[in-house]
This record gives sequence, C-alpha cells and structure tokens, in this order.
Amino acid sequence: MRKLVVVIMLLSVVMSLFPVVGQAASVAPKLYLNGKQLITKEEPRIYNSSTLVPVRVVAEGLGYNVTWSQADKRVDINDVSTAIALTVDNQIATVNGNEVSLETSAKIFNNVTLVPIRFVAESLGLQVYFDQPTMAVHLYKAVTSPEEPSTGTDPGSNGSDGSETNLPADVQGIVKAVQFDGMSSVTIDYDGVIKPNKAFTLTSPDRIVVDLPNAAFATDLTPGKVVVDSHESLTQVRYAVGPDKSTTLRIVLDLKSPTNYTVKEETGRIRIDVLNLTGPSTPPVVTPPAGGGSTTPPANKVYKVVIDAGHGGKDPGASSASGLLEKTFNLSVTLKVKALLDKESKIQATYTRANDTFIELGDRVKIANDLKADAFVSIHANSYTATSTGTETYYYRAESKPFAQIMHKYLSKATGLKDNGVRSGNFKVIRETTMPAILLESGYLSNASDTKVLFDDATQNRIAQAIVSGIKEQLKL
Repeated sequence: MRKLVVVIMLLSVVMSLFPVVGQAASVAPKLYLNGKQLITKEEPRIYNSSTLVPVRVVAEGLGYNVTWSQADKRVDINDVSTAIALTVDNQIATVNGNEVSLETSAKIFNNVTLVPIRFVAESLGLQVYFDQPTMAVHLYKAVTSPEEPSTGTDPGSNGSDGSETNLPADVQGIVKAVQFDGMSSVTIDYDGVIKPNKAFTLTSPDRIVVDLPNAAFATDLTPGKVVVDSHESLTQVRYAVGPDKSTTLRIVLDLKSPTNYTVKEETGRIRIDVLNLTGPSTPPVVTPPAGGGSTTPPANKVYKVVIDAGHGGKDPGASSASGLLEKTFNLSVTLKVKALLDKESKIQATYTRANDTFIELGDRVKIANDLKADAFVSIHANSYTATSTGTETYYYRAESKPFAQIMHKYLSKATGLKDNGVRSGNFKVIRETTMPAILLESGYLSNASDTKVLFDDATQNRIAQAIVSGIKEQLKL
C-alpha cells in the first residue's frame, strides 16, 4: 500500500554538506554526541566543503585515548581494539595499520585538531546524521538491542540466553522504522514500550515535533529523514537522537505552512496524521446516505459502487523482496471482484482503473463523487518491516466505520492472516469521498509469508468474494 518514498540515511556523510566560499564557512554547525550538545573550545566548521570536528572531545566522549605528537603533528586515538593515527595536512591516515584516504586532511584551528566527520564515523564506529534545518551534526554510537524483541517485552532486559545488551538502563522501547505512507500518515514502528510526549509545534519554519522518551533506535536504523513529495503541506520527516538526552528521540515533521494533525498510539506503532490544509482536525460526523442505513432498500434500486485498485502505472506501490508489486496484486483482486459483480443485477460497479494505468488520487475521488456512489472500496497491500503481518481495514469519516466493520470480518477470514482490526486512517481517497468509503490492506508485501499468501490465486479469489460479500451486506442485499 505504502507509496515508496525517498529515505536518505547519512551514515557516511558526504563531504559536500554545504556549498561554501573560500576555505572555512562562517556559520559553524552544532555538534551532538548521543543527543547531548558538545561545547568545545573550537567549534566544528566547514572546510573545503567538508565538515571538520574536534577529534579529542568526540574520541574521549566515547572512551578512546587521545595523544598528540608535536614533532610529527600527529594525533593517535586508541582503545583495546582500535588504533587510529592522523597527521595534520596529510590526507592519508591509518586505522589498525591500514592506510585510509581522507576527503580532507586533519587541520589545526586555534591549537585544536579537527578531523573530517566521515573519518570519525567510519573509524570510531559512530553513526552520523547532518540535520541541515538546524545546522546540527548528530553523532552517536548505536545501542545494541535484543535480536528480535517482540512487542511488549522489556528491551532493556538481558537476552533470552542471559547475555547482556548494551541498552541504557532507562530505555524501554526500540524504534524500528519511521515511514510516510504516501498519503497523509507518518508511522513510527517500535518494540517494547514507548509513550510519546505531548506533540508541539514550532514556527519559522513551521514544524510538528514529537519526542519519544526512554527510547533508542534499532541497530539497523540510523538518524535520517524521509523526503515527502506527495503531500500538500508536509515536506519531510526528520528523526534523530536528542536534542538534550541520549535516550530521547525526536521526530520532526517539516511543513510548508501551519497544518492540523493528530497523534494516535497503537500497539507497537505511533501514527501522526497530517491533515489537508483546509480540512478538519477530527473526522466529521455525517448522516449516512441511502444504502448505509438499516432500512430495507427499494426492490428496484440499483446501487452504484466504485472499486479502486490502488496505485498503477508509474506508481508501483509497495514491493516484496522478490520484486512482486502491490499494483499487480491490487489489479488482480479488482478484476476478480469485477467478474463477481458483473453477475449482480442490483450493483452497478465502476472501476477507477481496470489495467496498469496511473490515476491521480484526486481523480479517483472525483469519479466516486461525480457518480454519487453508494459505496467506495480501495484495494491495497501493505509494506513496513519484514516481520509486519496481518490484515487491516481503514475508514476516515464516522459514517464509514460500520462499512469497515462489515467488510473486515469477511476480509480477515479470507486472507487467514493476523487480524489487525479496523482502524481510522487519513487517506485522501476515503477522506474526500462523500459516501461510505473504506481502504483495505490485505497483508504486508514486506513480509515474505504474507506475500506468498497474497499472490496465491485461491487466496485472491477468497479476497474478491469477501469484498463482494461485504459490499452486499453494507447495501442490505
């Protein structure tokens, strides 16, 4: 389901962090180590398009020994397993005796030795994220979490085999993923327990900020950002340690202008819904139109239903590790639904797409609204982590919730996957349509087992039949 977005991880920060004129930039970035700002005699600086940091304060902060040889103008950094040597103005350094080429050599400013941040990251085992809006360089050594902690476990406890983890004592939750769903929701997946602080906004520029106390990133998730190009206000999502504590993570949503939002807590997930610029902050209560109530429909009434195969054409949607595409699944199920609905004399079905074409979200909404449809169903498959699994049915407006509940009981049984329940979701196609409208997430393509189920022809036939059964019950047929 989830539209692929560009995720930029700056594990190895490129040397062109800023365009600068001359040798040294006048604006120095802030330096953070494990979420705590480092105040040094000589600030980090930009030199020849590379960011240089004070090597002593960083190395000693991580427990390394630092020595300086005035005669050789060489700085040595070492602990029990690593020995690093850099020479001022020499672009060759050594790590455990092996030569390493530097983008920019070490420099001395005001009697303080500064080294390129890329070298610091690769040689001292740091993860690095440069946050351009705040002009901050975040350095941190990732904590070690249990192999695959299950939701509800204490990630700060020992492993099942009695081995110690390297988690700080106050860490209660591990953030596994930060993603944008391609429509309006930012989701934060985690294991353990995370209780977000109350969200707040900042201006100049406009931002939404959510802090996650007593939390740490999973070992395979580094601070970074998600660039968003499909929302009218949200431009990117940034996430890093701090700003003032190594066990508080900060999620920042950058906006073009002030925008309504909601923060919802779910099991193992925090969801931030960023609403459209002019829309309400909470779903409105709307009187259900004909077809959504409990009265018996007229004997001669023909109901209009819109079936929306998500994504398509240039928009593949989610994909599996084996290369199977969500748009293919969505269309395959839709065509099976069509074969069934063609037999229903009291249902006139319209399809937003019946082949591999790209249809804008607004056009999908317009098709349903212009038709004055009685029901709208958007068909999707999900994507998150390799362990995410299950079937979900989403609604936005209150009038659509009964339809979602009806449909979900059929859909969940048809897939046979974990029942993740009925959820509210701020998706454009179910937010801006004017009839009972729902969005189906049959399973997770990021999960190999779910993928195998979803691309099984018999399962797709069951899903198609479930969709038709749900529609007919909603319309009292």
